[in-house]
Amino acid sequence: MGMPVGSPTQIAREFNQHFSGQPVSAQTVRKWLHSETVPTQPKLLALSAWLGVSAQWLRYGSVEKQEQATQQASVVVLGKEYAELAPFLEKLLKLSARDIRIVEGMVQLMHTENSGR
Repeated sequence: MGMPVGSPTQIAREFNQHFSGQPVSAQTVRKWLHSETVPTQPKLLALSAWLGVSAQWLRYGSVEKQEQATQQASVVVLGKEYAELAPFLEKLLKLSARDIRIVEGMVQLMHTENSGR
């Protein structure tokens, strides 16, 4: 990975730039870092894309990198409310990091436009 670990405030700020959902606080990041709580599945997926590792590695600590995970059949456990997103997420995981950033930017733009209504 090679990403330096900063303060929870710095990590929260950086994460919020990569996540289109509700922003996280420094307190939430501190709880993640101290294993007091586990990120929700959408946040876990955003973290895995941002850090370049598989969601499985973040959750369970297996040594598989994201590139290897996307080449093999990946299993992501989604709650019932997110089940309809599974086919979309499978396609999204096959995109390059550049294309994922483009999609993320488009979603962020649409989210911003819709939240202003």
